[in-house]
Amino acid sequence: MSSLNYDDVAGDYHRRYAQSPMPGVARALNEAAAAVGAGRVLEVGCGTGRWLEALQASERWLAGLDPSRGMLLQARPRLPRVPLIQAVGEALPLAPASFDFIYLVHVLHHLTDPRRFFLAARRALAPGGAIAVVGANPVAAGSAWYIYDYFPAVREMDEARYPAWEQVRAWMTEAGFGQISSRVVHVVDVTFVGEEVFGDAFLAKNATSQLAMLSDEAYEAGMGRMRAAVAAAPLTLFHTHLEMVMMVGTGAVL
Repeated sequence: MSSLNYDDVAGDYHRRYAQSPMPGVARALNEAAAAVGAGRVLEVGCGTGRWLEALQASERWLAGLDPSRGMLLQARPRLPRVPLIQAVGEALPLAPASFDFIYLVHVLHHLTDPRRFFLAARRALAPGGAIAVVGANPVAAGSAWYIYDYFPAVREMDEARYPAWEQVRAWMTEAGFGQISSRVVHVVDVTFVGEEVFGDAFLAKNATSQLAMLSDEAYEAGMGRMRAAVAAAPLTLFHTHLEMVMMVGTGAVL
């Protein structure tokens, strides 16, 4: 995972879902799990438990894994009967063929060694199971995020952290996953006008890893640039367009 200490932001992190629950992601994950008849489901990087909540069903046994104890403590009240494991994705402490469906949402760019993760996930996946990787690449062509205009260090950081989907497919293929497919499952397209932007939940210091990893001075400098822009032009537009992609692979290839 990244150098960000998620224990420090865990208390505020779940607020982001009140503004953007991303129902398309929940729907797509449920469809992917149902497609392989998954009875045992694992979320890697489960955080505060948002997506595990969405996948709860009587026929499924769920488990969550995250390196942050603070995040798991936030998830516990939401998921009192779900086993929660403190561990990193690159070293899954799981027996072979433990799960029918493994998924991760907005996590891949935090992994220090994605190749190692996919190999570990392949071992933990039962025959006939599937893995799903969900995320948005804010630096991909066609994406837009107003944060980059006012916090220049953030784009530089993201260009280093986010792999292209072609690279993700290559890692999955190398690890032995087959029948790999991808599709857009949710689109974030929002424009704030002037002062409205300061109500954006994703602008809070602890709402995203990008802003949380900035120094307090760098964050305040970016906020100052935004305030200056609005003062000079009250109808300044702050636009975000992000496509959430889900890439799915099966464990059929050995």
